[in-house]
Amino acid sequence: MSSSPPPPPLLLTCDSLVTSYLLYRGYTSTHTSFLSESKHSPDITNPSKIVDGLFAAMEGENFWTLYLRVKELFDAKWSQWEIHLAKCWLVTKIKCNSHTEIHDFLSSPPITLPSSFRPWYSIVYVRTPEKDAAFSSYFMGSFRENLKIGVFNFLNSVVKGVELPRILFLLKYMGSDEQRAVRSEIEGLRGKSNALEEENEGLKRRVKELEGHVEGLVDAVVGEIEDDNKKLWRDDVKRGEMVKRAVASRGNVEEFLRILRSEEEEEGGGA
Repeated sequence: MSSSPPPPPLLLTCDSLVTSYLLYRGYTSTHTSFLSESKHSPDITNPSKIVDGLFAAMEGENFWTLYLRVKELFDAKWSQWEIHLAKCWLVTKIKCNSHTEIHDFLSSPPITLPSSFRPWYSIVYVRTPEKDAAFSSYFMGSFRENLKIGVFNFLNSVVKGVELPRILFLLKYMGSDEQRAVRSEIEGLRGKSNALEEENEGLKRRVKELEGHVEGLVDAVVGEIEDDNKKLWRDDVKRGEMVKRAVASRGNVEEFLRILRSEEEEEGGGA
């Protein structure tokens, strides 16, 4: 499955996750190698950067070191371009009068040169190779520019055809609009949950306050009932004593009834 190269921030995040995991697992040697390769290896996800780096390195001394590293990353898919790059590099060195580097390259080439490359062994001996029929087309600016475009298109197609590692798919998915919407919804629900919890705590406090108030009312009502019961009890006792005195003094029912009416009149007058 092909896909577009991941953006640089996503790659940096993935690199950070890998380094953290390596340290967590105790893979210190692998961690050190990973950091070193991250700093010095070309970014194969950025074809434009690779091409610019290669063609800029032609004027320097590390072109073939960089080229072989890129070739290693792209394996055999790269070989179709290396002869064209070798010719472009030789032309660049001719223009820079770097004959020593050319002799070193031709005496011990870092790549396998086909038999069709033999005419190029004589380029250092041609007085004006830019005018020679075998080499003149390679000295034209269009050759370098077309080669640069061709290499870029090739690398770009290779990079787009590479299946992304699953960890990058995961990071891309976590950063997608869909996931951001889900996280936003979760945050909203978390806020509502916190609000409901606060409301619930407030209701609990209110219930406790009401329970205390009800307990106070119950105590007051119970107290009043007890007072009323005590008063009734005292009245009953008083009435019993009076009945006993009446019976003892007169020994007849009429006195008891008189005393009873007298008490009822007193209670009615007090009311």
